[in-house]
Amino acid sequence: MVSIPVIWINTITYSSLVTILSIGFTLTYLTAKIPNFAHGTYAGIGIYVSWTISKILGYSPYIGFPLAFVFGGITSVIIYLLVINVIKRLGGGAVVLTISTLAIQILLTSLINIYVYGVREMYGTYGMGFMLKEYDFTFEGFRGIVVTSFSSVIIIVILLHILLTRTRTGIAMRATAEDPELSSILGININNIQKLSWFLTGGLACLAGAMYPLWFQSYPASGDYMITSIMAASLLGGFDNIYGSIIGGFGVGISEIIFTSWLQNTIDPGLGRWRPLIPMIILVVVLLFEPRGLTGVYERIKASERGEKIISLIKGEK
Repeated sequence: MVSIPVIWINTITYSSLVTILSIGFTLTYLTAKIPNFAHGTYAGIGIYVSWTISKILGYSPYIGFPLAFVFGGITSVIIYLLVINVIKRLGGGAVVLTISTLAIQILLTSLINIYVYGVREMYGTYGMGFMLKEYDFTFEGFRGIVVTSFSSVIIIVILLHILLTRTRTGIAMRATAEDPELSSILGININNIQKLSWFLTGGLACLAGAMYPLWFQSYPASGDYMITSIMAASLLGGFDNIYGSIIGGFGVGISEIIFTSWLQNTIDPGLGRWRPLIPMIILVVVLLFEPRGLTGVYERIKASERGEKIISLIKGEK
């Protein structure tokens, strides 16, 4: 059995969840052209799907993963139809739509709190600061969620790649992200593509949230607290590149855990409370030096003569 330090197990698990969330966040931005500040709250919904399945119904939280994906997808589509689409039809621009996602985030968090306190009154089960580690299994000496979260990233990336490059629906999604008006003229049903995109983003966020309490302490606002990390990961990878969000997700996740641990061990254990500043610093640095993230860096390198030669060597071209 391979022995891995606990800090790296924490890093792998957290980075995997941030990556899944950032993929969904980037997908929303590609199709809707707005940052969805309610995206982290979708993860909060997933957290309490797992809590309900385990604490109230008495089943393994893993049974709730598919349910969380479907429930999150449906919730996201409802929000798109009742809020985003309506505002667009009324002529609301990007600023109004962005503000509306903040309102949605507040509403959803409030509903989660109402649900938690309602369940406490009905069943006597307290849903604040809980974990579900006792419901997890072990595989080759590792907690199941460590293997599951990392494997989920790989499976999601493969399935999304197949969807976007091998299916007509995926090609329509890419075309819609590139130029919605032209896509509509060519006969693509933009409204259906938008609904599919919002379903996928909500489903992925809820799935990540459903995994969260198996390793981390959870509250109704736990998903909200992750929004800075999600945005930093998407921005680092490039808002116009789903594949970049994978690098961004692991980059931000690793930076948060490892750098915070280093500060605690070398300077002061109390510095752990400043961990939320790390993704904020990444956001500021990327916005100042390369707003397009790693995608912009790659294009700059590719445009230079030396960079073109290096890329050709990597690809095995003469």
